[in-house]
Amino acid sequence: MRPLINLNEIDLIRGLRQGDMRSFDELYHRYLPNLLGFANSYLMNSQEAEETVQEIFIKIWEKRKYLDENKNFKSYLFQSVKNLLLNKIRNQKKIYSLDGIPLDKEVYDENVLDDLNYKDVTKKIFFLIKSLPQVRQQVFVMSRMDGLCNAEIADKLNLSKRTIENHIYLATKFLKVKLLNKASVCPPFIILFF
Repeated sequence: MRPLINLNEIDLIRGLRQGDMRSFDELYHRYLPNLLGFANSYLMNSQEAEETVQEIFIKIWEKRKYLDENKNFKSYLFQSVKNLLLNKIRNQKKIYSLDGIPLDKEVYDENVLDDLNYKDVTKKIFFLIKSLPQVRQQVFVMSRMDGLCNAEIADKLNLSKRTIENHIYLATKFLKVKLLNKASVCPPFIILFF
């Protein structure tokens, strides 16, 4: 049993701000499984997801003195992971689109088409999200865009955690089926939202 398992988050943040490794370790173990699942849902690569979460915890340790114990640490963690994931995905897109590009006009035309396709897919995704039943839409947005975990969503909406999981599953399944049926949709675009 970890020695600080019974401490609340505020006490752990205070300890972390003072450089207490046990507080850091407890926060790490509390949030690691959910953060890994969240990161993996974006990247579909458990190794990259783990590296991303580790990077966030390194930054937390480095900037521990500036943490505000009165703010929701869990939300801060999820938002940090989400921002880092989106940056990584954006950077990967740049790497793939610029690697080994010949200097003929046809390739530039393809890049323009890729950009238009990306914008079109993004609009389609948001349109499909809006077409979900209201509660399912709200749950999906809170999970995938706001970075909240299932328990937080359940508390805020006064629903069971299992109901939240079911809504997320059904929303994700619906969106994937609709998007994968389009021949022009490329998997990297879909990953941004799932």
